[in-house]
Amino acid sequence: MKSPSTHPCLSLSDLSVYRGDCPVVDRVSTTIHAGELVGLIGPNGAGKTTLMRGALGLLPHLGHSSLTALRAGPRAKAVAWLPQNREIAWPVSVETLVMLGRVPHLTAGQTPQPHDRMAVARALAAMDLTGFEIRPATALSGGEQARVLMARALAQDCPLIMADEPVAGLDPRHQIATLSYLRDLTRQGKAALVSLHDLGLAARFCDRLILLDHGQKKADGKPETALTEAHLREVFGITAHITTSDQGLIFQALEVVT
Repeated sequence: MKSPSTHPCLSLSDLSVYRGDCPVVDRVSTTIHAGELVGLIGPNGAGKTTLMRGALGLLPHLGHSSLTALRAGPRAKAVAWLPQNREIAWPVSVETLVMLGRVPHLTAGQTPQPHDRMAVARALAAMDLTGFEIRPATALSGGEQARVLMARALAQDCPLIMADEPVAGLDPRHQIATLSYLRDLTRQGKAALVSLHDLGLAARFCDRLILLDHGQKKADGKPETALTEAHLREVFGITAHITTSDQGLIFQALEVVT
């Protein structure tokens, strides 16, 4: 496992997001460094999406996020965001949609340059979409649309990628391929924060896991320190079999704790 650099791509200090008087995210602090693939895990309603949206400045929040300290233009060059909503409303071509990821790098009225087209081509290839360029995005399957939107985030070519359930709805091959590609990007010096429900994939691919429960951070460390028997029982209400292999942790959920 590659050690993270000292360069922080995201710093949160006592970040809180409220719904009325109720804290949906409660004083969460953490730092995501270049070189890290960090998984955000927790049960439904734990606050994962809210934490990410608060960190991006998409929701009112208390505390500090290094991203919200940036103006809109620099922020769009600092972080690429893939939301959980995968709806594509307009029947534009796949290439046109992915090219939207290059908008932060273009001046007003500027047409895409050769390096922008190369970034789009790399992103399409990474998501196994080469040959899809002229197809209407709305004519694709749900899983293919999810890969197109991931390609748009990759084409943005930012130091940090934040993705909310990026492999939801993908077949196993593309789940593994997507997380493998994100891991490769972090080995090249980028950072990624991804929310995941599949704890097996989280254990296998992530350098670090942040475990949320009822908006509070319960663990923040290597997968083996987050996926303990006590955390699995208390937070997820399950038991699991965990073994170590040459390819990292192998996680298999077993049964619900009654």
